[in-house]
Amino acid sequence: MSFGVRGKVFSLSLALMAVVGLSGGIYLERELTRLEQSELEHELVRHARSARASLRTLGSSPAPAALDEVADRLGEATGARITVITADGTVVGDSALSAAGLQHEENHRARPEVQAAMAGQEAVVPRYSTTLGKNLLYAAVPWPQGGGVVRAAMPLDAVQDVIDRQHLLLLLAAGVWIFVALLVSAIVAQLAGSVVGTLAADAHAVLTGKQRRMAVSSQDELGHLAGSVNELADERSQSVAALVKERDRSNAVLNGVSEGLIALDAHRSIEIVNPAAKKLLGLEGNPEGKRLVEVVRLPALIELVERGQEGAASAEFALGDPPRYLQATITPLRATGGSVLLLRDATEVRNMESMRRDLVANVSHELRTPVSIIRANAETLLDGGGLEDPVQARNFLQAMLRHAERLSNLLSDLLDLARIEGGAYPLALENIDLKQAAQRTTDTLQRTAKNKSVTLRIAIEPGLVAHADSQALDQVLVNLVDNAIKYSYEGGTVEVSAAPQNGQLRVTVSDDGPGIPERHRSRVFERFYRVDAGRSRSLGGTGLGLSIVKHLVGLMHGVVGLDPVDPHGSAFWLTLPRAQQTEARNTARSVA
Repeated sequence: MSFGVRGKVFSLSLALMAVVGLSGGIYLERELTRLEQSELEHELVRHARSARASLRTLGSSPAPAALDEVADRLGEATGARITVITADGTVVGDSALSAAGLQHEENHRARPEVQAAMAGQEAVVPRYSTTLGKNLLYAAVPWPQGGGVVRAAMPLDAVQDVIDRQHLLLLLAAGVWIFVALLVSAIVAQLAGSVVGTLAADAHAVLTGKQRRMAVSSQDELGHLAGSVNELADERSQSVAALVKERDRSNAVLNGVSEGLIALDAHRSIEIVNPAAKKLLGLEGNPEGKRLVEVVRLPALIELVERGQEGAASAEFALGDPPRYLQATITPLRATGGSVLLLRDATEVRNMESMRRDLVANVSHELRTPVSIIRANAETLLDGGGLEDPVQARNFLQAMLRHAERLSNLLSDLLDLARIEGGAYPLALENIDLKQAAQRTTDTLQRTAKNKSVTLRIAIEPGLVAHADSQALDQVLVNLVDNAIKYSYEGGTVEVSAAPQNGQLRVTVSDDGPGIPERHRSRVFERFYRVDAGRSRSLGGTGLGLSIVKHLVGLMHGVVGLDPVDPHGSAFWLTLPRAQQTEARNTARSVA
């Protein structure tokens, strides 16, 4: 049997009304029961609080008879059963019991609502009353003045009576609603017929994009409806195009900025978060729709967001170890109650400030000692102390010369470092034979090594040619070999070696000295950093040599590092780009 539109509308209406009526009835019944019980609970709590307030007027040590009298009056006024219980569970006042009945009332300390109230909480408990023989709802509140509990109770029968009356009203309303709905459904089904079906199909096709417009076959209301759908379709197409354009523009801006941006609604839930913010805060997945406190475990940031409710606020905090510094600014949106959180990585700025402070402190410290010694020796000579004694005068002058050379070396290293960092150190990259470069270095430092009985050794195969700057490479090797000689033991060995590695050349300067503890290895290339400050100064070091080495190697597109030597010693290494094979062969021939 085939159903037309009318039959389908009737069938669907009946099914829909049955489902809606049944589910709505069940829901309303539960909600009414819950609401009535909730209202009764609130009312009982208010009665208990009122009773407690009335008991306060009796003073700190009221007589039991006065307590029972207040309970009786309040019970008569409120219609609830008012009970006053002392700290040991004894009932001293009850609006449902006479004075004689109070003497035989059992101890209430074990009652659940009384236990909760004695623990300092307001409690509401439904249970069966053995005294009255019916189900009651109890509300108990603490009574600080008496150290006990004030309780209010009311039968649950009253709630059920109200619910029964409301059930009857609901049934009557449902009957009227069903009759009206069926009547309207019949009229609509009769008038619509097949035209409605065709119109619905065309509208669906337009909305799903299968056709752009609906065919307008008449000038009646249905024809006007088709025309309205066509207008809505046109507006929708324009709105979708504008929204897509705006979305792409917004996404491009949000994804392109380096600052993190998080838009929050009035409930502090995340509406928008850009990739920069997710990276700065280490967020995974898509946090949109979640509360900020659920995805960000930073109390300082949460506190800033809370302060941002009153107005724009800013804060800076550190993340992780080593610390990464974030600057956060919160701006409230008055119209919606939300806010916009802007995050900026301030780690580099803070590190630069720290480096600047360290540089000033270290330079001041390094200059103070030689300047003080030179000044003291000069004043001693001028005052006549030792000026007439050639031996003493020579000693003073030699000390002044040593510390003047120390100052000169320090200033020279500072100027070199400033030129390198400022980009004013010109490089002329060319093909350099590493064995020749190492030989020049050992020749330069041969006397220094001989004075300490240190043997210099070169372990570089011929034909290893690097693409580097000759002057910069010489300065790097001299710094590394000179350091190795200074910190080697008497009679030790310093070796310069080189070998291919991953398409580059790795040059290593190793010694058999005391070595460098592991905790210092990651910082030896920092300016002015010394493993043993006292020994470094006694050997004439400025603390800038390894920092210069690191910068020069970086300019030549290489990296530097440090490895321990077993059983003791250190191996400083650097990598350099390898020259092209044809150019390397030409260089090797010219060397030969």
